[in-house]
Amino acid sequence: MVRHYLKEDGQLFPYESDIDMLISEPMPDKHLMVDIETYDTEVTAVILSIAAVVFNPRGFLPLDEFATTVDRHQPFRSASIATADWWEQQDEAAREATFGGAQLPLNMALLNFTSWVNRLSPTCTRVWAKSPDFDCSILAHACKQQDIIWPFKFWEARCCRTVMELAYPEGDFPAVDVKGPLHDALVDAKKQVVEVQHSFHKLGI
Repeated sequence: MVRHYLKEDGQLFPYESDIDMLISEPMPDKHLMVDIETYDTEVTAVILSIAAVVFNPRGFLPLDEFATTVDRHQPFRSASIATADWWEQQDEAAREATFGGAQLPLNMALLNFTSWVNRLSPTCTRVWAKSPDFDCSILAHACKQQDIIWPFKFWEARCCRTVMELAYPEGDFPAVDVKGPLHDALVDAKKQVVEVQHSFHKLGI
């Protein structure tokens, strides 16, 4: 299990307080954090990887996770030179996490993801991303192309940036240290979970 840390005033401290108490209490809510990596910034973008983390926004630890990489051959979806150049500038670990290993056809990757979401019990009441206008919109668009039902309604989407700004209106959100390369979809999703959980605790909600 990845350990999470928050950094404030130059100090790192574990973000897993009161774990015994939280494990013994019923989870009041189950949310899903989604992150994808793509080959474009448009809603039609080629999807390179899909990751998701189940979490309680009022808790401290992730509850479940999903991750897959996707074959880049995706007819009727778009890739941009600018995004390809951007990927070339990322470190080797990030590129390996996204482009290496076994890659599923887009249809199979989306079916695996949506089937996993639908099997979760209790079901997730919210889907988060940073931001849903990017990750969720691209996934929903790809699902529609593949005749796959996107498992969330538009009113269930929530944005990490919004709750982070409410918690830290001056923009001084503490750095979050999650082990793993930047732009690895699963690592990014876990980091965003910590950001949302910390924001909820800071706001007292």
